[in-house]
Amino acid sequence: MKISVLLILLSSRLVLAAEPQMLFFAKESAKEFTHVALRIEGDQVSGTQVWQPREEHGAAGTLDGILAGDGIIQVVYQYTIEGSEQEEEQVFKLEGDKLYPGEGELVEGKGGRLNLKAPNQVVFKTALTKVAVTEPKAGSPERKAIMDAMRVPVAAHVGTAVTFTGDVLASGGWARFQGNVATANGKVPAKEEAAMDLELDFFALLKKDEEGNWGVAHWGFAGDIGVSEEAKEKFPEAPWVLFQ
Repeated sequence: MKISVLLILLSSRLVLAAEPQMLFFAKESAKEFTHVALRIEGDQVSGTQVWQPREEHGAAGTLDGILAGDGIIQVVYQYTIEGSEQEEEQVFKLEGDKLYPGEGELVEGKGGRLNLKAPNQVVFKTALTKVAVTEPKAGSPERKAIMDAMRVPVAAHVGTAVTFTGDVLASGGWARFQGNVATANGKVPAKEEAAMDLELDFFALLKKDEEGNWGVAHWGFAGDIGVSEEAKEKFPEAPWVLFQ
C-alpha cells in the first residue's frame, strides 16, 4: 500500500513537472523595445523575440532550445532583419521575475550562423522584466465571465447555443481566447456560412469595462492569424502578450 501511494505521488509530480509554462518579458524605452515570450516544457524551450527601435527596422523571430539548469537557457534565434534571414546563438539567464540576455562576442559559423565565441563567458547585464499574465482555468469565475461574453455574439452568428474549447490569457484588463467553437447540441448549424466557420479556428479579444465586466472587442473565424492581426491593428493599446 505504501509503495502504491509513493508511486502515485511520484507520477503526479512528474505530470506537474511536464506542465508547460508561458512566460513573457519586456524592456521598453522611448527609443526601442524588446519583447520575449518563452514556452518552457520540461527542459525544452521555444518562443519568440522582437527587438524594435521606434523609427528603424528591427528584428523578429523564433527561439528554440533547452533549459540547461540554474536558470540558464540556451537557444537558437532564427529571425528576419531588414528583409534578410539570420540565425544566432543566444544564452539567457532566468532569475526570479527577470530575464537577462547574455552578452558576448559572436563569430560566423557554418551556414552563416552567428555563434557565441565563448558561451560560458557571456555577461548578464541588462534585464527584461516579467509581464503579468494569468490563464483563467476552466470552472473559474473569470473564465466563465469571458466565455459568457463571447457566447452572446457567437451564438447569434451560428444560430444556436455554442461551446468553446481553447486557451485564455488575460493581462492588464484585456483577454484573448483562441481555440474552437462547436454547437452545444452537436448538430451542424442550419446556416451554411456558420457551418463553414465552425471548421476554422476562432479568436476573440476582450476588454473589461469600468465596472469590471468583460466585453468582446473583436472576434472572428479564420484558418490563419488574420483575425488576431486585425485585432492587434485595431487595438494597439492591447497588451502584446495576448498576440503571441
